[in-house]
Amino acid sequence: MLARHSLAPPLAPGRLTLPAPRTLLALSLAILLPVTVELGLASLDRPARAALILFGLAIIGWGLTRLDDTLVALLAALGMALWVFPAPDPVFAALGSDLVWLLIAAFILADALKRAGLADHLARLVAARTRSPRALFHGLGLVMLATAFVVPSTSGRAALMIPVHAALAGATANPRLRRALALLFPTAILLSAFASLTGAGAHLLAAEMIGRWTGRPIGFLDWALLGLPFALASTALAIEAILRLFLTPEDRRTPLAAPAAMAPAVRPDRNVLPVGGIAALVVLGWFTAPLHGVDDTLIALAGALLLTLPGLGGGGLRDGLKAVEWPLILFMAATIAIADGLTASGVSGRLVGGVLDGLGGMAPVLACAGLAAIGLLLHLVVQSRTARVSVLLPPVLAGAAELGLDPAGAGLLVVAATGFCQTLMASAKPVAMFGLAGEGQGYGPADLLRLSLALLPMLFALLLLFALAVWPALGFGRFPL
Repeated sequence: MLARHSLAPPLAPGRLTLPAPRTLLALSLAILLPVTVELGLASLDRPARAALILFGLAIIGWGLTRLDDTLVALLAALGMALWVFPAPDPVFAALGSDLVWLLIAAFILADALKRAGLADHLARLVAARTRSPRALFHGLGLVMLATAFVVPSTSGRAALMIPVHAALAGATANPRLRRALALLFPTAILLSAFASLTGAGAHLLAAEMIGRWTGRPIGFLDWALLGLPFALASTALAIEAILRLFLTPEDRRTPLAAPAAMAPAVRPDRNVLPVGGIAALVVLGWFTAPLHGVDDTLIALAGALLLTLPGLGGGGLRDGLKAVEWPLILFMAATIAIADGLTASGVSGRLVGGVLDGLGGMAPVLACAGLAAIGLLLHLVVQSRTARVSVLLPPVLAGAAELGLDPAGAGLLVVAATGFCQTLMASAKPVAMFGLAGEGQGYGPADLLRLSLALLPMLFALLLLFALAVWPALGFGRFPL
C-alpha cells in the first residue's frame, strides 16, 4: 500500500478549483452593490443607503446562493439593527408580532390534525366514493383546499397527502393516471394555499406588510373573501389542464374501481371527531371575528392549547411545539424587520418613487400585467415563496400609487402570483416531494415544463381578471383605468 501511495501522481501545486458561475456572479454583485449605492446614491442619508444595501444583499443571497433563506434573512435583519434602526427594538419586536404567534398556533393545530389523520380520512372518503378521474381529481383538490385553513405550510400539507398519493398511485396500473395524480397534489396544494391567511407563511407576512403600509389590517375573514374565489378558480383550472394534458379522452371516460387501499376506516381514529370539531370551531371563530371581536391570534392560541390537553390532540404542548417550523417563524420575523427597516429609513418611498416618476402615465392595466408577470416568473430565480414576497412587496407598496394602482390591491396581486411555482423541481418543496415519489409514481422535468407552459397564460389572465374586476367589486384594490 505504501508503494502504491508513493507512485500516485502528486497534485499539481497551486491548482485551484474555481467557484461555480452562479457563485461568482453572487460575489461580484455583492461587491458591486455597496460601491454603486455609496457612489451613485450619495444623496440618500446613511440609514437609507444601508437599508438598500442590506435589502439588495438579501436578494442576492436568496436568489443566487445556496445559503439557507432563514440565515440570509437573519443576517439582513441584524444589519438593520446595527446600521438602520436607532435601537434594535424593532428587530426583537418582530418576534412578538401577533401574526408570528398566529403561525405558531396554526402549526400546533396542524400537528393535531396530522396525528388524528383527519385529512387522510377525508381524502380516502373522497377516493372511495368517486368513480371518474375528473370527480376524483376535483374532490381531492377540495380536500387540499380545506387543509389550507389549518395547515400553515405547503410542505406540511404535502406531507399530509403523501400517503394518500402513494395508495392511489399503487392501486392503478395506468402510467398516465399515475403521472397525472402526482402532478395534481403539488399543483392543488400550491394554488389552493391562497384561499387562507394561514395557507402559507408568505400570506401572514404580506398581511402584516400591507396592513402597516396602508393602515388597513387584513384579517382571516378579509383574506378568505378575497383569496378563496381565486384559489377555487385557479385550482379548478389547473386540475382541468392536468386532466387534458396528461390523460387521453378514454382515460377520462374510464370509470375507476374503488381501491381497497383507499377505503376509509370503519372506525376512524378516536381523536378525529374532537380534533376536527375544535379545528372547525377555530375556523368558525376566525370567520365570525367581526361579530364577536376576538382577535384571530387569540382564537388560534385557544384552539391550539385546547388540543394539547391529554386525550384530545394525541400529543402534549411539548410535542406540538416540536412540530412548529421554527426556521419559518424566524424567517418571517426577520423579513418583517427588513421591511420595517426599508420603511423607517425612507428608502422605499424615496427611491421607488423616483424610479417610477417617468412611468406615472402608464395605464394601470399595463402596470397590473407587469406585476403579474414578475410575480409569476420570480420563482425561477427565488425559490422560497416567502422570500419572493419579501423581495416584491416593499417596492410594490411604495411605488403602486405612482402607477395609478391601489397599494393594497397591487400587493395582493403580487402575492397571488407568487403561488405559481411548478416549473422546476427546485421551485417548491411539494413539487420535489411528489416528483421524486416511488418508481413509476412521480414525474419528470419535461412534465413540469409542459404543465407550467399551460398554466402560465391561464393564471396570468385570471390574475388580471381578479385584480381589475373581482377584487374591486368586493371593495378592495380599486384600480382606476
